[in-house]
Parts: sequence; C-alpha cells; structure tokens
Amino acid sequence: MTALPRVVGAAALLALTMCACSTSGAAGGEPELGSVPTPGHLDAAQITTPLDAYLPSPEENYTLKKARVLLVNSCMRELGYAQNPQPLSRFSGEAYLEHGEFLVVPLEQAERYGYKKPPEGKDAGAGAESRYGKSVTDTQGSLLTGKVPTFNGKKVPAEGCEGEALRIITKGAATAEEVTMPDGSAAGSGKGGFGEGYAEMVVSSARGKAMAKVREDSRFQDATERWSDCMEKQGYDYDSPSSAWNDKKWADASRAGKQEIAVAVADMGCKQKVNYLGVGIAVETAYEKQVIEESAEVLEDAKDKTARWIQNANQAIEAR
Repeated sequence: MTALPRVVGAAALLALTMCACSTSGAAGGEPELGSVPTPGHLDAAQITTPLDAYLPSPEENYTLKKARVLLVNSCMRELGYAQNPQPLSRFSGEAYLEHGEFLVVPLEQAERYGYKKPPEGKDAGAGAESRYGKSVTDTQGSLLTGKVPTFNGKKVPAEGCEGEALRIITKGAATAEEVTMPDGSAAGSGKGGFGEGYAEMVVSSARGKAMAKVREDSRFQDATERWSDCMEKQGYDYDSPSSAWNDKKWADASRAGKQEIAVAVADMGCKQKVNYLGVGIAVETAYEKQVIEESAEVLEDAKDKTARWIQNANQAIEAR
C-alpha cells in the first residue's frame, strides 16, 4: 500500500486548534490530547494506539497457529486417522486485529476498488481452510472434538485432538472458562479455557469501550462535521464516514461501480483535508489510556498468558 503525501493548510490549522483547546483540558471532562498527529497516509495497517502493546505480533500469532495445526494433525495420526489433515496457510504478515475504526484506505486503493477489499487481500489465503472445514467427515469431527471415547482401539483425548492441542499450548497459563471483558461483558470459552485469539478478544473489547467514548468526544465530532462539510461541497450528503462506507447503494455489491469509487475517493480526500485520521488517533489514544488504567489486570493477564503460549508453541514446533 502506498503512503499519501502529508497534508498541510486546513489540517495543520485543525491540529493546532485541537492542541490549543486540549492543553488546558477540554470541556465536559474530556481528556487532554497533547499533540495531534498529521499522518502522511490513510493506511489502517500503519495505525498504532496504546492497546496494541497487549497484542502478539503477526509472527507470534502464526507461531501459535502453526503449533496448533501440527499438534492436531499429529494427534489424529496417532489415532490412526491421517486423511484430510488440517492445512496451514502461508504467513501473511497481517495483524489478526486490524485498525478499521476510522474507515480509511489508501487513495490508490479507493481509486480502484472503492470501499471493497482488493482481491489479493487477506481473505484470498483462506481458501484451503474453508475447503478443509467443508470436507471434515463426521468421524473426523468426532475425533477433533472428542465426541467418541476410543478409535481404532486407542483412547481419544478429552475434548478431542483440538482439546489436546489447546492444553499443550496453554500449559501453565490456562484461562478461566469465563472472563469479564474490559467493556463489562462476560465471555465464555466452554471447557478448556481460551486459546489462540484471546489477547485480540480482550483488546477488541477494550478498544470498543474506548471508541464508544471517542464517538461522543467533541473534538472528534468536530472533525466529523468538517469531513461532512467537505463532502457536501463535492456534492455528497453524508453525516459520517460510516454512512458513506455503508451506503446501501453499494453495500451489497460484489464489485465497486463508478459512483462508489467516486464517493470513496472524495471520502479519503476529505479525511486528509480535515486531518480526520490524526484527530481520531489522538482522541482514541487518550481514551485507550483511560481504559488501560481501568482494565490493567485483564489486559496484563492476557498479555502474559499469550507470551507463555508462544513459548509452549515454539517448544511444540521444535519437537516435531
């Protein structure tokens, strides 16, 4: 993805305005922002906020996935079922939990695909896994989940080969079967606790709590209004980026038409002009820091457990 040139003028003025009103504390108890960045891109993959520190890297996530696949397939072979092994997709380098909250795409992408994902995107590598899921037989499913006690005269592990793999990877750092998320909701895993994706689930809950406050923040609302005014000058009537992104005229279309592309290009241009992304990142950062203080225990626990799982996963891979 190609970065876009740095925006000056109106965006810089908006940034200065944000800083000026934040240094003495915003009205209504809104947190101070400090300096507001002016990103030289509209690429969600380049966005970073404080909660990202609690997530494993793409490489670490791939290690967890690789270990699980190897352990499951090894278990199945030991039971005498070697058909249709679980596939291991190639490493994509992309994060499991992306920053999609501000609905930005590089201008070059908007010009070609509108609001649609490029065909060479992350989902393109999921074909093998999708085909595998559809081809799992009843017998194989029973061995994976432990619905049968024995197979070929051999004892099937509790919760099947999937459960066995989970226990090996989470050994010494298993989670509870139900965990209270940062947003106050309760998440249940069923038997065996949580596994791969646990940190993402916790961070997603924390980010959702922060973003609920971001959307009500006067500084972010001001940036949204500026964006809407910019779009109106180009002939488009949208009160927020989500209303443009999810316009029913193209929400269900499989390919972007000329009108969708035109709106997407105008959308990204206006986001640059009003520094929508910079303001959004600054406001999100402020509220994420609050959520981190409020939910430090569950966030640190998820981070520590994931680190232990990665160690276990590496040991499992080296042993096979």
